[in-house]
Amino acid sequence: MPHLARHLATFYLGYFGLLGVLLPYLSLYLLDLGLSPYRIGVVMAVTPLVKTVAPNLWGWAADRTGSRRAFMRMAGLGALVCFSLMLGVRDFWAIVGVMAIYAVFTSSLLPLVEATAMEAVDRGGVDYGRVRLWGSVGFIVAALGMGRVLDLVPSVAVLWAILAFLAFNLWSVFHLPDGHPAPRPRGGGARALLTSRPVLAFYGVCLLMQASHGTYYGFYSVYLEGMGFPRTQIGLLWAVGVAAEVAAMLFTGRLLRALGTKHLMVLALGLTVIRWGILAATAAVPWLIAAQLLHAASFGLFHVSAVTHTHKLVPPELRATGQGLYSSLSFGLGLTVATYLAGALYSRIGAPLLFAGSAGVAAMAAALALTLSVPREARAETA
Repeated sequence: MPHLARHLATFYLGYFGLLGVLLPYLSLYLLDLGLSPYRIGVVMAVTPLVKTVAPNLWGWAADRTGSRRAFMRMAGLGALVCFSLMLGVRDFWAIVGVMAIYAVFTSSLLPLVEATAMEAVDRGGVDYGRVRLWGSVGFIVAALGMGRVLDLVPSVAVLWAILAFLAFNLWSVFHLPDGHPAPRPRGGGARALLTSRPVLAFYGVCLLMQASHGTYYGFYSVYLEGMGFPRTQIGLLWAVGVAAEVAAMLFTGRLLRALGTKHLMVLALGLTVIRWGILAATAAVPWLIAAQLLHAASFGLFHVSAVTHTHKLVPPELRATGQGLYSSLSFGLGLTVATYLAGALYSRIGAPLLFAGSAGVAAMAAALALTLSVPREARAETA
């Protein structure tokens, strides 16, 4: 099992290293192409928008056929081939089209691997938090390293770096197993999950939690730059947040055993309310650092507990479907709608009021989380 843990850590390192290049720097490449900020925003919104649908279809197909590994490999290869088309396009609508097709593959890969990772946790020998933290390490190293590279070379290097990570991801999924065979889904599949009250309540918590991040992911840097912070300092604040996430994931295994998934989610949500409240109240550097340290809870603790809760809540034959729905409804639908609303309101009411609204949304998620039932497997482990 340690051998599998290394392969999973390798995948997470490459997958989130890719995001460490794409999220901060693809927009700079698009700006150099002459795209307006509005059009750059449209391009960057394509992936979360596609994520509202694509992972569900791939998860359903993987569960239906019982061949998750084949779909992981198709997703990895498709993402590499599709993104390579970015090297030859300059027109806005062509870029949007390429990113949309690329997103169909890349947004579906992670939930499939998450399902495999959680099965490895069930069998013993793999601590999900300690494996997943390598993704955060990859993000930090890639983001800081690409920043230095772009001081020396043209921004087209961003595309080549992304392609290198995509090739690495494709190589890494070829070393992952197919997962334990499970009975094929009986009946409705995703429909069966979305008509279950406990599952719907849980997905509602996840959707609200990620919606509370819309202002942060979309406008945190814009807000700080408007307050006079230099870009170097803004980048360091982002790095502090991801570093705190790494530290948190070292201890999530113990926290899950001590608290269970439900209570760890409630704790993470309570700390998230405090985080957005700080950003709503002040832009003083010590408090900004404190807020970034709470990224350990708002992403690290919550994500690990939510992925684990998903795994325990859905039946074995629907695990890929369950992880796909978690990704689609939270990082897809919740984040897309919230980011759009934040963009529409930012110039009217400003970041502090938007962050206050984020705190309110996180509080709603915490209240809903208190009503969640504990999955049967989680109750048994706690006992």
